[in-house]
Amino acid sequence: MVFVNCVVKENIPIKASIDTSADVNCINQKNISELGTENNSIKTPDASYSTLGKVDLHIIFNDGEKHKSTPGEFIVVGPDWPGPDLILGGPYKI
Repeated sequence: MVFVNCVVKENIPIKASIDTSADVNCINQKNISELGTENNSIKTPDASYSTLGKVDLHIIFNDGEKHKSTPGEFIVVGPDWPGPDLILGGPYKI
């Protein structure tokens, strides 16, 4: 697994895992709360697994010299999620 530093919505720095075998993007609920995103803006998906819903976010990658910015849809997982705070699925290329 590869980890990168990025910023969510230009104000929340976060370490993200890039998982090229994943077909979804996930973000931890605590990070969504820090962004001030209202629960009613999280769309609940039709899913057979336990999630809080989906949210559209803008992610900025910063390696100190270059900046790359991209939007994406993320599944919001609960605060007890054992994985990384942010998972970027296959379409993300740094």
